[in-house]
Amino acid sequence: MLIMKIRPATVDDVEAIAAVIEPFVDYVVVTEEVRERFKPDMLKNIFQQPLIHYFVAEINEEIVGNLAYIAPSHVMHYFLKAEYHGQGYGRQMWDFLEQEILKNDPDIITINSSHYALDIYKKYGFEVVGALTEKWGIQFIPMQKLLKPKNLE
Repeated sequence: MLIMKIRPATVDDVEAIAAVIEPFVDYVVVTEEVRERFKPDMLKNIFQQPLIHYFVAEINEEIVGNLAYIAPSHVMHYFLKAEYHGQGYGRQMWDFLEQEILKNDPDIITINSSHYALDIYKKYGFEVVGALTEKWGIQFIPMQKLLKPKNLE
């Protein structure tokens, strides 16, 4: 297995980030207008949002994955090029992202999953908490991972 390096993303990475996301857009997008949100010019706006923490995963200095969360604990992006699936790289990325999120000491981690990624998130301990939803021009299944037991009163 090649060594994966994960680092904070910069605005200079948006072309590579868009290229990683592009093959997966059809799994979530319901309108052409929303498809534009995943293009480099729109992705640049992410870097102006103080609550969004964005990272890229590199192998041999090539960006092969990207991951992001909205503080304190909502996973926003989690993408890995298909040719790296099933080799442990996705798990490496998830472990990194979860550790970053845990620095905020949340009770839960939330994510809006595509059908495509549903089983992956279940493997990471997420549970479905709602029906297939269409909102903001995308379709998703709301999921969460409880980190602390709910207070019983």
